Parts: sequence; structure tokens; C-alpha cells
Amino acid sequence: MIDFHISVTQRISSVIERVAPTDLTVLITGETGVGKEVAAREIASRSPRRGQAFVKINSAAIPDKLLESELFGHQRGAFTGADANKIGRIQEAHRGTLFFDEVTELDRNSQAKLLHMLQEGEFLPLGANEPIRVDVRILAATNKDLAEEVEKGTFRQDLFYRLNVVHLVVPPLRDRKEEIPVLAEFFINKYKNHFARSHCPLITNESYQLMQSYPWPGNVRELENFIKNLILIQDGASAFSGLRQKINRLRTRRTTKPSLVEIGRMAEEEAEKKVISTILQQNGWNRKKTAAMLQISYRSLLSKIKKFEIETSNK
Repeated sequence: MIDFHISVTQRISSVIERVAPTDLTVLITGETGVGKEVAAREIASRSPRRGQAFVKINSAAIPDKLLESELFGHQRGAFTGADANKIGRIQEAHRGTLFFDEVTELDRNSQAKLLHMLQEGEFLPLGANEPIRVDVRILAATNKDLAEEVEKGTFRQDLFYRLNVVHLVVPPLRDRKEEIPVLAEFFINKYKNHFARSHCPLITNESYQLMQSYPWPGNVRELENFIKNLILIQDGASAFSGLRQKINRLRTRRTTKPSLVEIGRMAEEEAEKKVISTILQQNGWNRKKTAAMLQISYRSLLSKIKKFEIETSNK
């Protein structure tokens, strides 16, 4: 597995350039709204399959009872209401790119059929007797930790390894604030044309500094909506005044006492940290033995050690 983490100084495009010309499966992870689909479309547009179909499947938006038919298609009479043959989304992507958005939302049955398709290059539509061969490149995205989903039993481990060939981690916008002016300019040009506006209210250097001081919890999607409103309303003073109020509210929250829920979460994390630290010490800092004693995976233990900043050397 090739693991790429995009740092503050490293543009997403520089990583995409390295994986796009290949036919490798790419798993794209990151918070909601960071631009995972944008990254997927960029990979497709720079690949040898550009010009062919780019088929997006929003796994979370399709009801479980319709998912298999939507993905793999069906033959007439396969079930009640199947009055005609239906081509599935996978077959639509033949010779092109298939993008699974929120791949963790696939049910176990669809996961098994997807795994078979990845392994054999063929699938069986509902009600069919003969498999259909396809040539597609798979890109998948999720805002969840797929390794944790495997550990919980909601996602197949074998499918996880098939998807996790190249892992592209897209950081939240707050960790790559230097890109805000570039993204803002991109959205300005896009939505000026889309909304048929001749101009956008002037964004001064001071305004850009204000934008970079805001953490954008909604990530790129929130920034995009901000620019949309700026162009539609044509009132820069009001838009940036609203942004300044959001920043002030966030600062106020940081100075107030945490809620009971937050106190409980912090207490739980502190207790978990103490347990892990104690068992690590008892085991002479042997992480594999500690993971076994805690009945968690080695990967999960490493994640918790990093999260809690636990020193793992015996001083």
C-alpha cells in the first residue's frame, strides 16, 4: 500500500500527477467537504481513461434494497417490478472510471460482489446466468477510518485491502490555509460565469487574512458556499462582517467552560490514555503484546498512541 499525506506545503495536484497515469485503485479519505470528489475527478481527467465515462456512485444515497440492482443491473423478471433489463452503474463505467463516494455505506452483500468484480474483472447482474466482463478503474472515498470499520465488522477486510492500494489523504482546509486564495479565485471565476455576474466584490489582503484565520469547519464546501453568496449578494462588507462574527463566536466558545458532554469525553480519553500507558509499561513497551491484552488491533493501538501522544520508549 502506498500512503500519501498531503502536507500544508504540498499541493494535491503534485500527488495526483504521480498516481493518475497508473491504473491503480485509489482510496481517498478526509473530512466531509475537503474535496475528495474533486481529487477523484482530477485523477480521472489526467489518466489514460480521460474522455471515457466517469461514473459516480453515492453509496449513502441509494437504499440498501436498490443498491445491488443499481450497481450491477438486473435482468427482466429478476424481481417484482423488473419489467425490463437494466444496465448497472458498473457496466456504464466500462473502459472508464468508477467512483464510489462514501464506500463504507455499501452493505455486506454489495461489498462481496464488488470484491469479486475487482478480483475477476466480471460480475453477475441480478437474474442473469452469464457474467459480464468490465474494464474499470476504481476510485473510492470515505470520511471514516476504513481500518476501524473493518475492526468493527462493518466493512470486509479483503475488500479494504483491494481498495487501499494507494491511500490519498486530503487534509482539512484549516491545515492548508495557504490554498484559500487559490481556491477562492477558482470559485470566483466558476460562479461569476455560472450566475452571469460581471464581477465579484473586491477581496482585499485584509479580507484574505480574515479568511485564513477562520477554521472552515465545513472545509472546501463551506468556502465554496461563501464565495457563491458573495457573488450572488454582491455585498462584500456584509459577507466579511458575518465571517468576523463567526470567528468571534468560535473564540468565545474556547474561553467558556466545556459542556458536560465534552467533560465526559475528555475524562474518558484521559482514562483510556492512562490504561494504555500502564499496560505498555507493564509489557516493557511491547506494542504487539499490549494490543493483544487490550483486545484491539495493532493499527488501532498505534493510532491511540499517536492521538494521546504517549511516549513509547522506556526512559
